[in-house]
Amino acid sequence: MGTRGAERATGRSFPVRLLREVARDAAAAAGAPLAELRLLAADGRPAPAPAFDGPGVAPSRRAEIQRLLERAEVAPPSARLVVGPADPELVRLLGGAPRPAWCSLVLPVAVGGAAGARLQLLRPGRPDRLARSAARAAAHLAGDRLEAAALRGELAAREAGHWTYQQHAGEAILVIDPESGRVLEGNAKASQLTGLPPARLRRASVGALLERPGLDPDGVAAWLAGRTVVRDNEAFLRRTRGERIPVSLTAARIALGDSSVIHIIARDTTRERRALAELRQAKETLSALGLAGSHLMVETDQRAVYGVICRELLRLGFHSAVLEAERGAGIPRPPFRYAFTSFGPPLQRAVERILGRPLSALRLSPDGSPLLRQVVTGGRLVYTDGARHAVHELFGGPGEREVHDLLDLLRLRHLLLAPLRFDGGTSGLLVVATSRLRRSDPEAIDAFALQASIALEKARLFAELRQQHAALESEVDRRTRELTLAVRALQELDRRKDNFLANVSHELRTPLVTVLGYADLLLAEKLGELSAKQRDCLRTVVSSARRLRSFIEELLEFSRHELTKDGLTCQPLELRELVGQSVRSLAPRFHERGVQLRWRVARGVPAAWGDRDRIHQVLANLLTNAERYCSAGGRVRVAAGRSGPGRVGLSVTDDGPGIAAEHLDRIFDRLYQVGDASRPRSEAAGLGLGLAIARNIVEAHGGSIAVRSRVGRGTTFRFTLPTAEASLAAAAPPAARGPA
Repeated sequence: MGTRGAERATGRSFPVRLLREVARDAAAAAGAPLAELRLLAADGRPAPAPAFDGPGVAPSRRAEIQRLLERAEVAPPSARLVVGPADPELVRLLGGAPRPAWCSLVLPVAVGGAAGARLQLLRPGRPDRLARSAARAAAHLAGDRLEAAALRGELAAREAGHWTYQQHAGEAILVIDPESGRVLEGNAKASQLTGLPPARLRRASVGALLERPGLDPDGVAAWLAGRTVVRDNEAFLRRTRGERIPVSLTAARIALGDSSVIHIIARDTTRERRALAELRQAKETLSALGLAGSHLMVETDQRAVYGVICRELLRLGFHSAVLEAERGAGIPRPPFRYAFTSFGPPLQRAVERILGRPLSALRLSPDGSPLLRQVVTGGRLVYTDGARHAVHELFGGPGEREVHDLLDLLRLRHLLLAPLRFDGGTSGLLVVATSRLRRSDPEAIDAFALQASIALEKARLFAELRQQHAALESEVDRRTRELTLAVRALQELDRRKDNFLANVSHELRTPLVTVLGYADLLLAEKLGELSAKQRDCLRTVVSSARRLRSFIEELLEFSRHELTKDGLTCQPLELRELVGQSVRSLAPRFHERGVQLRWRVARGVPAAWGDRDRIHQVLANLLTNAERYCSAGGRVRVAAGRSGPGRVGLSVTDDGPGIAAEHLDRIFDRLYQVGDASRPRSEAAGLGLGLAIARNIVEAHGGSIAVRSRVGRGTTFRFTLPTAEASLAAAAPPAARGPA
């Protein structure tokens, strides 16, 4: 027992018998009556339990020698041979004579390159050189014996561990002879997978156990022997009953001296392949339901959404039905009715024949159906494999025979009920039935039911939107008819006003001509001489009559434009001729007031497109307006040139008092007048129709007119007209325009 303790302290496991044999052999090699061997602990201290033996040890004295050695104080060995006196009591027990004196030789014993034990040799007399060499040889011999024993023990432990691992490994392990292809060894997992006991497994050939697509049994053996390492996921292990087990194969050729073996590890991948197949199927189902969800989002009608739900589920192998809650039932949990099913017409007729009534006539109350109540109250998907009870609840409580017939007809095994959340609550149920349920199906059906709920809510909102749109269209039609009648009435009133204005202006102008004629005769004294006072009075009459005639002419001009604005006679207009004619016609009036009038037309300006008389009228109104607000000695300039692609521009600029910014937005309104504090209204102002007439004429030609002015710096009126070339090109038919 003491020797075992010393062995454990060294970290090495040596049998007591071996240690005694080593001590005996050391004593014989050194020619000593006794050899004591102590193993060293990890800290280099000798173990308290020694092993000893030798030719001088009598069997009857062994126990006493053991006790004496265990009581002795032992120092760690030095790096070289140490010679000292021997214990007299130990010499006595060995039966030695006191003379010559005995000595002790202590040497370190190297095990594996380091000091692993302490060897003490007892012998009579002082050791000579030969004795010392023999002692060292004995120490070397003891170290070699211990190291060899340690290596054998380590190898045995590794072999035992490898055998244990191989036998209890989770994968099948086979050792194959590469020459014959025979199985040399197989573990318990290999026996379990192949169904062969170990003895029969060791007699089998690798070609009979392994199968790989495209290879016969001999080809399998050659395939494994032809490579150093083989990794394959397409192989199968054959069972004794002919079954095929998919395995992931790893084979390596291992050299053992002059021969070699093939070490094969075969991992059963049945579960992995099944899981991958289920995962692939779940992925395909989710993808198909995702695509079906996108189809749902296209539909905006509730019945169409029901049809897409059942049709897409039927394509995936699921029978389905949509149950819709009764509207207006006035109870917390209204009954459900069948709104749509995936049954074809023959199948639906067979179901209704078994039930004895149409599906649409069934009313399923959650209060009388625990399954429906669980879905409605929980608001989540419910699964059941109790097909008999589910059919009893979902088809209005038929009898046992009818339930049996429905199960046989529909082949129901598993049912899933998911709520359809739309219209502010659970207003529908999606019932899905299948004969084979995969682990991922409930989650996929639940997600699809959520998509269907969103599509149904969208369809409901679209239905409300269509109703509101129809009501809005009806209201718009009614209001449009009312507005059309009102516009026609206003147009009729406007036409009558224009006619009235034209008639009144004409009737006022006729007597005014007579008044002016007789007044001119009186001033010319053709009817007799006049006094100075009479002449002044007549001049006042003529001035007022002429002002009145100017007003009437503006009214006539405005009414004539309003009545005939669609009757424009457009033609190409040379701007140089047009502007020159307008300037010459008003030059005497400018000369009479001392206002300088200048005009300029740019070179190469294209011809404008418009009604000559109307454009003359626009220029005349603008020039008259400029002359009216210019003081004596003022200047007025007329210019014409290009104004962008397909446009020409004409401007009239004066250096009069200008127009304040607050008047510019209304300057073209009818009867609007800015006024001028420097001039009495009786001399300068008209009716305020000239600029309105000018804007109407320009806009009727497709042009625009604008004003730019600063107080004290003058005013510029500018208007644009289309060019003749652009207008003719736009009016030409497509064939006449040439290739694009």
